[in-house]
Amino acid sequence: MSDAATGGRIESTLVAEQSSPWSTAVGTIALVAAFGAAAGPSGVGAGVATALLWYGFGTPSAIAVGHVLLLVLFSGGVDPIAFATAEVGLLAVLAAPLLGTRAPLRAVAGTLLAVAVLGGIGLLAAVSLPPWQAAAVTIGAVGLASYGLYRYGLVSLGLVDDDTPPTTDE
Repeated sequence: MSDAATGGRIESTLVAEQSSPWSTAVGTIALVAAFGAAAGPSGVGAGVATALLWYGFGTPSAIAVGHVLLLVLFSGGVDPIAFATAEVGLLAVLAAPLLGTRAPLRAVAGTLLAVAVLGGIGLLAAVSLPPWQAAAVTIGAVGLASYGLYRYGLVSLGLVDDDTPPTTDE
């Protein structure tokens, strides 16, 4: 084990101590503006609620609740352009904390690539498969990508030993 694991929490060498306040402000403005452009005044309210949740509970909670609020906003039917506009606001929430990293361009580019690939897999599955199969393919792709990222993190932090146990030949 390395010294990177302290107190039960693993700190990445890529992430800085704190994200900058201006990146959070830009992310918040982009989120509220995108939700407002997508769904009008009720979208502004949903954007503000998502931004407050982001401030209080962090990015994963804001992304999850933001998507639930999008389901409520578009319960009568989804306009693809309006939905894509709202997703850009959620992408800003996802990318804003990455601007405080030591390599912001690399972090944002990797995040956008992952979102594009996983979104493309989900879109292709949605247009070519029944809903339950499309959901299974999308969940499988996200699970596989998450596990790959988890293993990459273990290796990059030096938490995985390269030693293989000796085998006994009898």
